[in-house]
This record gives sequence, structure tokens and C-alpha cells, in this order.
Amino acid sequence: MSNNNKLEKLCNDIFALNPNIRFAGVVNRMGTLVAGGMRQSIKSMEGKEDSSKLYLESALRSEMRKDFDKDFGKTIYSFSEREKIKVASFPLRNDYLLRVTIEKQEQSHEKIIQSILKIINDLISQDSS
Repeated sequence: MSNNNKLEKLCNDIFALNPNIRFAGVVNRMGTLVAGGMRQSIKSMEGKEDSSKLYLESALRSEMRKDFDKDFGKTIYSFSEREKIKVASFPLRNDYLLRVTIEKQEQSHEKIIQSILKIINDLISQDSS
């Protein structure tokens, strides 16, 4: 399976976890969306141009966190809760970043995050074998 197909499958597997997941996408270190996107039938809260800014901001923030890996260890995931949405970011291999947004009313975001980490770990272990 090609790398792009694996990343698309990753996003699809995440969507299957919970209907309150709005977005599952993978961006590269330049902030370009390379896989996934908005769940079908859900409208993005921001315009297309602002989406590109968000992806770039996420990629930059992820890269900047690496400056502290020596002191604190590698980032497993980051999470922020905003007034209208919940956002989680997961650094992946090869300088990719998985970005997931969840509806604000979803109460079990911790369970979703743990399930995403398991999916990522399963994907990594498949790549290693």
C-alpha cells in the first residue's frame, strides 16, 4: 500500500471512531494537506484560504515543539479546546502531522484521543514488520 493510501486509510479509520469527528487530515511540514479532510456533509467553519493558514500554523507549531524534545521527550499529541471546537494534533513519522477536530459537545474526547493513538501505533507497527 502506498504511503498516501495509508494516510487516507488512517483518516478514514479515525472518522469511523465517532460521528462527532469533524475533520481528520494529514499535513506535511510545509502545511499542505496531503490526506483526509472534512467529514462529508459537514461544512468547514473557516474559508479555504484560512484552512491553509491553519495547516501551516499547525505544522510550524509542531516543528517548534521539537526544540524541546531533548528536555521533555517527543510530543505524543497536543490538544486544545476552543469556544466552538476541540482540536488534537498528532506528530507522525516523516514530518507529517495528523490534525483532528471534534465537535465541542463531544464529552469523550479523551477516549477518542486514546483510540487515535492506538490506530497510529498499529500503523507504525505495520510499517516496522
